[in-house]
Amino acid sequence: MAMGLKSKVYSYRGGTFLLLTLLIIALIGGVIVYRFSLVDRIHDFGALDEVLFYGIISVAIVASVVAWMLAMRLNHNMRSLKRVADTMESGADIEAMPHFENDELGEISLHIIDLYKRLHEASNDLQREHNNALHEQQEKLRIKRQLTNNINHELKTPVAAIQGYLETMIANKDMSEEQRMEFIEKCYAHSQRLTQLLQDVSTITRLEDGSSHIECESVDLRGIIDEIAAEVALLPVERQMRINIELPQPMMVNGNSTLLMSIFKNLTDNAIAYSGGRDIFIRLVAADTKFYTITFADNGIGVDEEHINHIFERFYRVDKGRSRKLGGTGLGLSIVKNAILFHGGNVSVANRKMSGLEFKITLPRA
Repeated sequence: MAMGLKSKVYSYRGGTFLLLTLLIIALIGGVIVYRFSLVDRIHDFGALDEVLFYGIISVAIVASVVAWMLAMRLNHNMRSLKRVADTMESGADIEAMPHFENDELGEISLHIIDLYKRLHEASNDLQREHNNALHEQQEKLRIKRQLTNNINHELKTPVAAIQGYLETMIANKDMSEEQRMEFIEKCYAHSQRLTQLLQDVSTITRLEDGSSHIECESVDLRGIIDEIAAEVALLPVERQMRINIELPQPMMVNGNSTLLMSIFKNLTDNAIAYSGGRDIFIRLVAADTKFYTITFADNGIGVDEEHINHIFERFYRVDKGRSRKLGGTGLGLSIVKNAILFHGGNVSVANRKMSGLEFKITLPRA
């Protein structure tokens, strides 16, 4: 098969035409003729150009609107990010989360804000810890200064008394033997008070120095209380109190035997000296896997409610004159509370409904 194409332009009745002739020569010859108007085609091309023109204008307008919208979103995010940056620079907290458009810049901005918040929170936590540590240190210094001042004050009374008795004995060489012995006994009593005060101060100092200086082990609390009860039984009749013990035997707790002895010895001495009662009741009232709860009570006169919240304070005395007369140092109940707290326990006190005081104590099981 063979093919050929011929073209010819001519005019006919005022029109211009293009004649295309396609020759197909095969086994049988053939011709295809196509004719169209050039003017019509040119008009068609002109209409197409007009469509393209308006199409381009429309696309340009749409593109401009889209670009403007994107620019506004970007500008909004940038302004919001600048406000956040100003807040960050001042170190203030970002209270209200600014609005960001949902794009990459907005997502990055939110991540930056989240990171800042976490860093700011961590910084605040560190600052709080620092302030708490500083406050704790200042409080310790204040307590130590107060303790030192109180000790100086407490030392003056027995030292002055001893000095006065000795000066009187030296100045009166012809003093009767009976009066001399009375003065010596009073000096001895004041010296005992000094010794007890120094021991109590030593205990307080050990507790304040921390647990690294005090060893804990498994201790039979029932054995300690039995030992205290045996000591009380040896006191003069007018000072004795019946100690009623309702504790298991043995009763093992995790603690320091010296401090545990100090806790219940101070409570017992306090009851003997100030309660005015005849009985002490030591009972186990509750127990779980970690702690024992014990009550230490007497049937004495109790304490006025105005003093209840202060009796664990150092050198606090309900009846100052009577306390000094009986030889108290003012540190006994403070030692009780601090020693119990050292063991990880707790202590509270209240007047009993019937009569007397009741201390509720928790101590860790061994």
